[in-house]
Order: sequence, then structure tokens, then C-alpha cells
Amino acid sequence: MALKLIWTTQAVKGFNKVVDYLEAKWTAKEILNLEYKIQQVIDQINLNPEQFPKSIKSESLYKAIVDKNNYLVYRINNESKIIEIINFRGTKQKPKH
Repeated sequence: MALKLIWTTQAVKGFNKVVDYLEAKWTAKEILNLEYKIQQVIDQINLNPEQFPKSIKSESLYKAIVDKNNYLVYRINNESKIIEIINFRGTKQKPKH
């Protein structure tokens, strides 16, 4: 299906917040591992955008678990052929989606 993938400003801020935490508490290895896992999830989304469960709070959003500590929320716009990553969050943060 190969849709274009974009990150919203909110998703980038969420990602940067997680990376800042990892930089303060862990090593570069954990950051690289997270980036690898994110890319794996994005590849899965590109192959089958509807494979992840829909968000509890909104039927138009999907929630993809990246690892036990992080997830991303995205939506599919079939008309414009875009997958929009709405948010990237740590699992311990209060859920918004």
C-alpha cells in the first residue's frame, strides 16, 4: 500500500521527550535500540496500516506498541495516501488516545 508517512509536531515533541529521558538515564545503545524498534513498527504500518488496534478513545486512531515502554498513535488518510503519526508517548505517561 506504501503510503507517505508524516510525524506531527506533537509526535516529534513526544519522541524528543522520550529521547531526552533516555539520554539522561541510559546510554546511546538504548536510544539506537528504540529508533530501530520504531522503524520496525513503521515498516509494519506501511505493509498493513490497519493491523494495529484502534484507540479506545477514537475510532479513527490506531495505537502501535513500540516496546514495553513506548507506543505511537497514528491515523490513516486514504484519500491523501498519508499515514500521520499523531503522538509518541511513554507507556507510563497519562494516555491521551
